Parts: sequence; structure tokens; C-alpha cells
Amino acid sequence: MALAVANTIIGAGQPALTRWGAVNLDPLLFCTGAVVIAAVCSISLLQMRGELKLLFDRRFRLRLAAMSAVGTIATSLLVTFGMTRINAIAATILLQTEPVYSLLLAVVVVKERPSGRQLLATATILVGIASVFGAGGTFSPMWAATMVLITPLFWQSSHVMGLRLMPPLSPLTVTAGRMVYAALGLGLLLILTRPGTLPQAAGPQAMAVIAVTGFFIYFLSALTWYGAISRLSLAWTTALVVPAIPLLSILFAIVFLGEHATSREILGVLIAIAGVLALVLGSDAHRKHPDPEAAEAIHQPLA
Repeated sequence: MALAVANTIIGAGQPALTRWGAVNLDPLLFCTGAVVIAAVCSISLLQMRGELKLLFDRRFRLRLAAMSAVGTIATSLLVTFGMTRINAIAATILLQTEPVYSLLLAVVVVKERPSGRQLLATATILVGIASVFGAGGTFSPMWAATMVLITPLFWQSSHVMGLRLMPPLSPLTVTAGRMVYAALGLGLLLILTRPGTLPQAAGPQAMAVIAVTGFFIYFLSALTWYGAISRLSLAWTTALVVPAIPLLSILFAIVFLGEHATSREILGVLIAIAGVLALVLGSDAHRKHPDPEAAEAIHQPLA
């Protein structure tokens, strides 16, 4: 229960922190720095557990690298560059599409047949987002909104890829693999394309935001999520975490970024939350085969 609550609070901070980094620092520098912090934390913990060598084991390294490219490199770039132009409240609404992608992958990859309740819940989520879109301006420019909109698809895809590695790998090793390979890839990209931005990270405020984002949003979010679902029902945990995150995210955006949610945005996110709850509570938390259930898990932000 404590892990689930902690994950909710951590996940809610992602839009506000990412928005700050996206507009005050070079976006590539910001997401690279955060991933490097997460990788350092992961390596330290893996070394203590004696699992560090598994990251580069030839049986797993290619799959870990591929999962890292999809679930951390792609998502970090998409959400950070997208939030250079749209605010944290708009991003929070767009990220509610994640259970839609989760259901889609469950159907396509796991070959599950969605129930009528799941289809209705999915439609409700899309109606909530569309109601905000109809107001105009919130999701502008469209290219930036699209980048944030498709981010959950990559989260979910990497989650399905990770299922094939657990076991034999532990959740911690899989999480560390995503962070370490992403840090190598993003670090190389930064050095080759934007080396002149490195001094931006030297300021105390920039260093603090990068460190907090890396430790909490990337590293600790993954550990609390996997820790929660390893002890609690997946459906119950998701039902607790998912509806609370957007409400807290909007609150953080208002308090720390000075953003203001319109009544149309509040209504849209409430409709989307209702759809998310209906989708999650309509799933079976006690399936005979755990993989399909995990494929429907709503992957927490950048975890």
C-alpha cells in the first residue's frame, strides 16, 4: 500500500518537472542528465545485489538495449521535446491514453478479446481527451501534442518486451538495463549533436531538477511500481494509482509552474479518469496466465 501511494505521488510530479526542464534547459540535455542519474542509482543497487554482470550478459544485452531504446530513449525524447511547446496540464490529459494503448497491445500481441466494458471504457477515455481538443488551443501546436500523445505507446511496448525477460531477470535488473543503455545512447547523442549545452547543467537549480527527476521520476518510480504489483493485485494497485496521478499532476502544475486549468480541461480529465477506472476495474486481477495480465498493466511514467 505504501509503495503504491509513493508511486502515485512520484508519477504525478513528472509533467511539472519535465515541463520545467523542457523550457529552462536544452531538452536533450535535461532528459540525458535525468537518465544518467537513474543509471548511476541502478548500477549502485545492482552491484550491491551482485547482479551487475547480467546487464551485459550476451543472452540479454540485445533485448535490454532494444527495450531501453523503445521505453526510455524514445519516450524521454518524445515527452521532453513535446513539452517544450505544450504545458504540463495538457500533457497530463494526453498521457491518459496509456490504457488505450495497453488494451490495443493486449489484443494484438497477447491475442486477447476485449469485453464490451473495456471497449466502452476506452471510448470514454477518448471522449474525455476529445472534449478538451474541441476547445482549441490546449493541444497546440499539433506536432508537440502528437509527441506526447504517442509516448504511452512506447511505454507499453517496452513493458511487453520486458515481460519476456522476467524471469530469468529480476525487475531491478530489467529497470537498470533500461536506464544504463539509455544513458549510453542519450549521452552519445548529446556529445555528438549538442556538446555546447553541457554548461547549462552546471547551475545549482538545473542540477537539482535533473537530480530529482532522475532519482524519483526515472529510478524510484520503477522500483515502487514493481514493488507494489509484486505484492498487491495488479488491478487493485492500478485502480489506486491511475486516477490519482492526473489530479495530483494538475495540482503540481498549478502550484509549482503557475499554470491554470480551464473548466473544459478539468471536465476532460475527469471523463478520462472515469474511463481509466472502468477499464482497470473491468479487468481480471486473478488470471491463470500472468503474462496477459501484465501486458495490460498501465506502465508508470518512464519507469
